[in-house]
Amino acid sequence: MKIFVVIFCGLSIAISVAAQTRESSTKPESRVTTRSAVDVVPLPSSKGLNSTQAAGKKLFVQRCSVCHLPALPSYTAYGPLLNKAMVADRGDEVVRLQIMQGSPRMPGFQYTLSPKEIDQLVVYLKTLDVLNKE
Repeated sequence: MKIFVVIFCGLSIAISVAAQTRESSTKPESRVTTRSAVDVVPLPSSKGLNSTQAAGKKLFVQRCSVCHLPALPSYTAYGPLLNKAMVADRGDEVVRLQIMQGSPRMPGFQYTLSPKEIDQLVVYLKTLDVLNKE
């Protein structure tokens, strides 16, 4: 008798799941604009980086990438995409000050990153060769 109850419950659950799946497949899909795989920002391989650049990459991924890289091809980055051209245009010292003091849209990291870590970030940013498409 207990086996029949278990089988009945299992069949009931299977039928309700199948019905829900059928309903969701018949709903019109919302239109989402996505980027192609070409637009995903590749980071340089850690194999080609020296120890300072590798430490900077680790900090960039932990602290900066959440805003300065798109999370998925369908998302846009919150902050500007960072690259070596941006560092060359602004200069190392301006980039250091930006990282330390922040801006209205960016937190400052002067109390959470040491000067050595900020230098590592700047050195790593010089290795990024990302085109700003926005």
